[in-house]
Parts: sequence; C-alpha cells; structure tokens
Amino acid sequence: MGAVGSAIVVAIFPFFLNSGSSLRAASPDYMYQFNDAFSGSVPASPIKPWIDATFQTVTPGTVRLTVTNMTLTGLENVDGLYFNLNSNLSPSKLTFKLAGESGAFNTPKVSTGVNKFQADGDGKYDILFSFNNGGTANNRFTSHESMTYYISGIPTLTAADFAYLSAPAGGAGPFFAAAHVQRIGLTASSSGWLSATEKTPLLIPEPSSKSFLLLGIWAWVAVFLHKRAKSSCSAKEKLRLVRVPARRQRCRKLDR
Repeated sequence: MGAVGSAIVVAIFPFFLNSGSSLRAASPDYMYQFNDAFSGSVPASPIKPWIDATFQTVTPGTVRLTVTNMTLTGLENVDGLYFNLNSNLSPSKLTFKLAGESGAFNTPKVSTGVNKFQADGDGKYDILFSFNNGGTANNRFTSHESMTYYISGIPTLTAADFAYLSAPAGGAGPFFAAAHVQRIGLTASSSGWLSATEKTPLLIPEPSSKSFLLLGIWAWVAVFLHKRAKSSCSAKEKLRLVRVPARRQRCRKLDR
C-alpha cells in the first residue's frame, strides 16, 4: 500500500473505531435489579441493588441465568428466588444445569409450576430457587456470592420468555422477580422480601451509519493505492528490464 496509504489508514482507523457506535438492545436479554423491599425488613446496605439477575439468550432454546448478591452484608442470605415464564409456555418442561458458582454454598433446589409459588404478599411465580437456610455461612447463599445456570428444554426459549410479571395475588406487585432474604439486622433475626420492579435491557454496541461510511472510504483508499502501486511499478519496469530483473518479476506478479 505504501507510506501514503499506511498514513491514511492510521489516521482513519481510530476515528472509525470511536466515531459513532450507538447502544441498542440487539437481543432480548434482560437484567433484573432487586432494589425494592416490599415486605418485612430492609437489608443493611444503602447501596442498591442488593441482588441482580441477568437472563441472556445463548442460542434459541438455551438461556443463561446469572444471579449475584451484590451488596448483601454480614450474615444476610437469600433463601428463595422467584421468577416468571411466558404464560404460553410450560415451566415443567424447563431443565436447569448449573454452569458455575462463586463462593461456598449448597446448590439450590429448583422447582417449577404455573403460578405455583407465592412470594409473601406479592403475586404468584412459575420458578423457585430454594437455598439452604441452615448450617453455617458455607451452606447459605450469602454476600458477594453468585451462580450461573443454563436453562433449556423448550426449543424456542429466549431471555424474553422470562420477562413476565407475576400473577396477581396479594396486595403488593406484580413484579418481574422476587427474593426472600434472611438474617437481616444486628441480631440477624429479621427477614425481608425484595422485588425487581423493572426489566432493564442489556445494551450492546451497534455501528452507526457514520462508521459504515468511514469503512467504505477506507476500502476505497486501499483499492486506489493498490492500483496506483501496480501502474507505477509497470512504468518503472520499462526502464529497468535489464538492471533489476527481480523487480520485473515482482511487478509481473502484481500485474496479474
């Protein structure tokens, strides 16, 4: 391409990278932030969310769920997580595979059923993760711990299928998800119910029209300089047929 071409590419490329990526929800992936206490005691930390859960489509038919205890403190532990499913799908068909965990806690029991699980004064949910509430902290799902599950069993399953509100029942809600937290307070003797009141789309970069324009300019410059190098080489070859045979051979390859 030559020194001029390289200089142009170096000048354009950083601008192309930084010029106009916008954010969009390209796939139906969602985060649920448990930042509201709708019943009982409130976790000690003023920093919210106390828990978050993300549903991400891996492929149609497989969804990755990651739950993280963000700002629970002390002995506080989660003993129940409640989620919903698209009302047109059967929760009994879902399968759950533990993909990873951070921390020391017993693997939860996963139960499913249409509107089978009620979260205190909130509505009814289709999926319940039940965690150990006894033993030591090494048995319970406590602060800063996380887990990841792959959910499958329905061929068309996507993260959007978990973006449904609980069925009405009780005075609170409906919510997208709920959690029950134990051992709140100085004596670790209180508990509280948390909710995810909104679904937050996970945003990913999308190139803007300006970026595509710059990419087109870059490609045009590269082609132009390549053709110029070939024609220049052919002209010089006429003057150097004898003295620089290696140069002639290289130019012939370029002309092809």
